[in-house]
Amino acid sequence: MSLRLRLNLLITAIMVLFLIGMSFVLVKSSKKAIEEGVESSHRVTLQLLDTFITSSVDNPDWGYTHEVIQPFLQELGQVRSNIISLYDLNNHLLYRTPDSTYRNDISPPSWFVNFMAPPKEINSRMIRYGRLIIQSSPSGSIREAWYHTSNFLLISLFIFVIINLIIYWLMGRWFASISILIHGIENFGKGKFKTRLPNFSISDFQLIAKNFNKMGGSIENFTSENRRLALISQQIADAVMILDADQKITFWNKSAEVLFGYKQSEIIGKSVEIIVPKQRLNELKSNLNYTHRNKKIQNLETRRITKNKKTIDVSLSISPLYDPEKKMVMGDIVSMRDISEKLKAEKSKIALDQNRKLTALIQEKIEDERRSLARELHDELGQYVSAIKIFAQNIKNKSESNIDIKNSAESVTSAANQIYDGMHNIIKKLRPGSLDNLGLIETLKDLVNAWKTQYPNIKCNFENDDIGSISEEISINVYRIIQESMNNCVKHAKSDEISISIRKINNNLEVVFRDNGVGFDTKILKNTKQFGLLGMRERIQGLNGKFELHSNENGTLIKSLIPIK
Repeated sequence: MSLRLRLNLLITAIMVLFLIGMSFVLVKSSKKAIEEGVESSHRVTLQLLDTFITSSVDNPDWGYTHEVIQPFLQELGQVRSNIISLYDLNNHLLYRTPDSTYRNDISPPSWFVNFMAPPKEINSRMIRYGRLIIQSSPSGSIREAWYHTSNFLLISLFIFVIINLIIYWLMGRWFASISILIHGIENFGKGKFKTRLPNFSISDFQLIAKNFNKMGGSIENFTSENRRLALISQQIADAVMILDADQKITFWNKSAEVLFGYKQSEIIGKSVEIIVPKQRLNELKSNLNYTHRNKKIQNLETRRITKNKKTIDVSLSISPLYDPEKKMVMGDIVSMRDISEKLKAEKSKIALDQNRKLTALIQEKIEDERRSLARELHDELGQYVSAIKIFAQNIKNKSESNIDIKNSAESVTSAANQIYDGMHNIIKKLRPGSLDNLGLIETLKDLVNAWKTQYPNIKCNFENDDIGSISEEISINVYRIIQESMNNCVKHAKSDEISISIRKINNNLEVVFRDNGVGFDTKILKNTKQFGLLGMRERIQGLNGKFELHSNENGTLIKSLIPIK
């Protein structure tokens, strides 16, 4: 059953109930009026006859009462709502008033007569040589009541039909917009992301169309961006492949075809072990177990096998393919580069520069994607969640008599609130909003305050100069460096006091992080993969700055000097 028909039936049911109620009130009031009219008319008739009988007794010269009252009754004629009968002493009917002829052409149904008829009243008066019988007769009043009631029902039925036709016609016009909406959503579900909705005259539909078109534009841009990224991955110099959770290859770019000799049709769906030497299988298993803890492996020097069974040296990088919704690793993104000896010497410096530029590009892209994703979550999902809460509250307000609907509406509101809170937590993790709105210093103050709240046993001091306006690139990198330093302090340093200082020295920004922890031997950085510290250094060098790291048993000092304009 369509929504249009359901709404029309609902309105029809409401109108029917209204008409039934009005009819009941009308019939009830008519019944009361008939009862009061018959009763009053009967009493007046009794008083009139008692007065006449008394006068006749007081004046015996008028004659016998039964002879005197008969012409009086004949002259009186029909008495409203009463029938008067005159009998002699032998119980022979001498005279009976005629029945009411009012609305005599009206024949109400028996159920109406039985419902409207008041209790019958019969009174008798003994007179000289005769007897009077007076009984109530509401037939005329009942016929009049049925006349007005039937006219009311006919007029109401006519109005009911006209209103239903008008409402059905209006709903047809209104729901024509819904048909357009449904058609647009169906096209969207088929992957036609260029589908756009027209403007509507109804404000609510116009708001839906506006947000739908905005969402379509966002998805179209996102799809286009993914297509560009796919082209980049196909044309990039490194061999790139994607593994699923079962270590089977699901993506294989052109560079991988060149490096290993396998075509996509030959390798897709095969296990990654097809290109791994047997003596390196344990290494592969260890690497994948590591990345499945949502960690990365970068530039691991290892060996692989080509299609013609040739062993080549490669630089391997593995990043987990992480699903933030399910909070689980779905697979791995693997990139490899041939570092055979004949190419290693002449390409080592170029490779280093390219890797550094690529790292900067990836960092920039990650921050851009984080900002874009945070904005999309706030602008798009936030509006939809707010709309859900408003709709659920409206349903709740309109369904006070239906406990099930009310409880369901409350559950929807509660779930929307949880989605809203979770969304804001994700946005804050993706990118601190205060960094764009308030600047670096205020954002770091918020970070320090949150740190103090989370780790009250660690004293944290923050000092800063008025550094003015600095570029977004410097702000986000300084923020990530301070954030990483704080995380390292909690995980490894075992310190109870931290000091952070940001100062402007000439045309340079000096960032100093110091703790009083246990420290570590900085020489291990040459032999291990300390990604956090290496990432800090890469960030600063990418900004053409200087990075210094000092650590001993008294604590660790991280100092950065970044040129600013």
